Amino acid sequence: MDTTMSRFDVGTTIGGYRVDRVEWLEHLKGTYYELTHQPTGARHIHIEAPDDGKAFVVLFPTVPKDSTGVAHILEHVVLAGSERFDVRDPFFSMTRRSLSDFMNAMTGADATMYPFSTRNEKDFYNLLDVYLDATFFPRIEEKSFKQEGHRLEFEQTDDPSSGLRIKGVVFNEMKGAMASSAAVVYRSIGKALMPGSTYANNSGGDPEAIPDLTWENLKAFHARHYHPSNAWFYTYGDMPLEQVLERIEQLALSKFDRTEVDVAIPDQPRFDAPREYRDVYPLSRDEDPSKKAEVLVTWLTAKVSNSFEILALNILGEVLLKNAASPLRKALIESGLGEALASGSGFHDSFKEAVFAAGLKGADAADAQRIEELMLSTLRDLAEKGVDREMVDAAVHQGELSTREVSNAGFPYALRVFFYLSSAYVYGGDPYRALQLEQDFARLHDELKAGPFFENLIRKYLLDNPHRARMVVTPDQDMEDRQVAAERERVAAIEAKLTEDDKRAILDETMALKAEQEARQDISVLPTLELGDVPMRDEDVELSIERIHGAEVAFAPQPTNGLTYITILADFSGLDDRLKDRLPLFARALSRVGAGGHDYLSQALRIDRYTGGISAGVQLRHAANGEVLQQFSVGGKALARNHEPFVEVLRDVLTQLSFEPKRLKDIIAEYKAQSEAFVVQAGHMYAQLLAGSKLDAAGLLQERLSGLSQLALLKELAQLGPDDLAEVIADMTSIASQLFQAGGLHICVTTDDRHVDEVRALLQQALSTLPSGAPATATLAEFTPSGRFEAKTTSVPVTYNAKVVRTVGFTHPDAAPLMVLGNFLKATYLHREIREKGGAYGSMSNANREAGSFTFGSYRDPHVVRTFQTFDSAVDEVLGTQPDPDEFKEAILQSCSQVDPLSSPDIKGRRRYFDDLAGYTSEVRAEFKRRLLEVTEDDLKRVAQTYLKQGTSALGSVGNADKIKEANEVLGGVFEISSI
Repeated sequence: MDTTMSRFDVGTTIGGYRVDRVEWLEHLKGTYYELTHQPTGARHIHIEAPDDGKAFVVLFPTVPKDSTGVAHILEHVVLAGSERFDVRDPFFSMTRRSLSDFMNAMTGADATMYPFSTRNEKDFYNLLDVYLDATFFPRIEEKSFKQEGHRLEFEQTDDPSSGLRIKGVVFNEMKGAMASSAAVVYRSIGKALMPGSTYANNSGGDPEAIPDLTWENLKAFHARHYHPSNAWFYTYGDMPLEQVLERIEQLALSKFDRTEVDVAIPDQPRFDAPREYRDVYPLSRDEDPSKKAEVLVTWLTAKVSNSFEILALNILGEVLLKNAASPLRKALIESGLGEALASGSGFHDSFKEAVFAAGLKGADAADAQRIEELMLSTLRDLAEKGVDREMVDAAVHQGELSTREVSNAGFPYALRVFFYLSSAYVYGGDPYRALQLEQDFARLHDELKAGPFFENLIRKYLLDNPHRARMVVTPDQDMEDRQVAAERERVAAIEAKLTEDDKRAILDETMALKAEQEARQDISVLPTLELGDVPMRDEDVELSIERIHGAEVAFAPQPTNGLTYITILADFSGLDDRLKDRLPLFARALSRVGAGGHDYLSQALRIDRYTGGISAGVQLRHAANGEVLQQFSVGGKALARNHEPFVEVLRDVLTQLSFEPKRLKDIIAEYKAQSEAFVVQAGHMYAQLLAGSKLDAAGLLQERLSGLSQLALLKELAQLGPDDLAEVIADMTSIASQLFQAGGLHICVTTDDRHVDEVRALLQQALSTLPSGAPATATLAEFTPSGRFEAKTTSVPVTYNAKVVRTVGFTHPDAAPLMVLGNFLKATYLHREIREKGGAYGSMSNANREAGSFTFGSYRDPHVVRTFQTFDSAVDEVLGTQPDPDEFKEAILQSCSQVDPLSSPDIKGRRRYFDDLAGYTSEVRAEFKRRLLEVTEDDLKRVAQTYLKQGTSALGSVGNADKIKEANEVLGGVFEISSI
């Protein structure tokens, strides 16, 4: 232990806290503290690191005893007003008064957490005040419970004869969330493996059980679980520990005494023999139910508090399933018994005892036993004949690389650190070891030298472990009708017993809630940043740009902790339409097929052995000059010691791809199955793409590349057998030969400055093997409007709605006020009308400042017509009223936060180089931010009138067939409707 950098020793008292542990974190150049608050028993981990990222989390173990969604609904209600901040929605209000990088709340299977991160110290303490008051001193008013959880309302709120309905944000959210096979699978793991435990309940809430929850139950659950004696705190950043602790103690902990909170989760009694668990998920009658089952075999394994066993099992999961060469994955996919790995396949350490699961989706339920037998026989072969040491080395390499990488890509690193340690923290393990796995990796290497380690692990936890369950989740085309009928019967039974006084009470409650939702609040009580707190200067990023064999290469020296990142862009504008439509499949296949003389199995192993992964993608980017850039990207990362094989892998995927028919058939099936599952999770995105496709050529191409048109193409290709794929393979080969010519490539290399020369030399060698020319280029074809708008139906009880308006791009003076307008409308009108009053899980309005479009949207929405009307009335609201000065300022703050995205060494150079290529230089971006700070209230009205009221717009909707068809009648048949 190196505590030379520590300011506090073990045993030191800081206010009411005792320092229990101090450790040095070399990779963060920071100090790790574990503390206990003596009066209450609250636990706290603080990481003091020289990082401008600052984070806070408070986690409460919450162990529901039923599926009413009490923990999830409480998470929503807790954020709906507190003692110090007596406003209806302080959480959402703070998203507009902050420059945070992340704000959220999350309910898991056995815990609820409240995290945030920001780079601004004043912002950190503002948010800390609000989070502490929200969690420990919430108002938990009945009206908030009814808004967020469930309530009874008449269909026409002021007409008792219009029929009674159940409404509520979480009620509608969980209706949408539980409408896919993937959701049913994830929720069923606990039922299958841990019956009788808290994990057998749906912590998010089963829509059939949510109406059983009472307000009194909710308040009692909070009193039991949200107490400092049951709280686990985490803070991170370059800020004085004593100041953070003093604030938490003063505002919250000092007001409580220690109490006993029973949230213990007993060890699961072990099965004497394997079991089977069956469940169903809803499927539309328009779809063929054959081969639509998900079959998994699941095992309960080690306690997550055992860091070494969990590391070993994680590595084993990677060995078995990670890539095409992984033996269990290979056996499953090549069996032809399904299309893709089942939802939930992999190793899960989010329970007290970890779970391993694997199986197939797109399967026939009648093949469930065959699938299980195939898996067991594959595992027996591995245990008896041995696990390929190369595959083990590749998986260990992936684990070691991930522990070294310090990146904000996808998520603030300050919070990623917490997620790394949280399971060990809460379940009785060693959270410091979760961050410092060197000892566990060293032990693993010793175990591998000593004998058949992973073979014994397979025997212990999989083959000789009777605590396993075969899960079979099948489609049910009558399920949605049964659910609708059951809800109607439930409501009808209630309605039949209503007296006139009861009806009047419901009307009065509805009107009171509506009045509360519409009432303008004084949110001045909430802390806020001011416009003067917005940083105006971008960090200078060093770039060195040169030509290597015709390619433009930018080197960005950064402190990457021993990793190197390479991203390659190619222009695909010159491809014909058929090849463009097949580009997403090409991107998917690029790292999953053979290359450089290696078959797909050895190539997959090669990628995992020497890199942190190779990825490819397709994007359209609107440049500052109005040009639409059609870009295909290939990228990867590797440890510095693997530079040579890393660059060789990149060279081979650019020059020598090999598409074997059977392998391509498997890739298509897997891609199609995963894309189908994604519809329920991202219906709002598909609705936006449908609407945007009716406005211009770029929108049409974007929908073809990433919308439901792409899914339709995958369904067509999935019908082809391996012998029918010759034309597709020819297209894949043609794409590669046209795209990857050195003269048309733009490459960004981010690495430590001492490695630049080495990477340059390797690139010179690799690029010399590419054709020296450049791919053909072309502008987008002339756009011809296609008539009516589109709506797509699928098996969900909710809808996702979008309206897209054509506006202006980044450099136009009106782009800044349009961005502010989007944030203003979302915060002041749409959130209230669509979420609070309409019951949808989410609403949005935002200006795409590069593409020159403005989008309205809703997520998991029980309405269609009402929502589209709300989009229109939002514009009228802006035009007819004077914006509140504070709300207007908040919209500018939020806009400034969005144009200053979180960065880290791996991102900085890449972002700077590719932004510059598109014309978004530091000067252009600084000018845009300056214009944001100069937007006036009159600007909002002007752009609302010019673009949103008078501009060209289009609609899109995805979701429940009955809701969409009924809406289309009301809207005069604006939609051309078809099923997904």
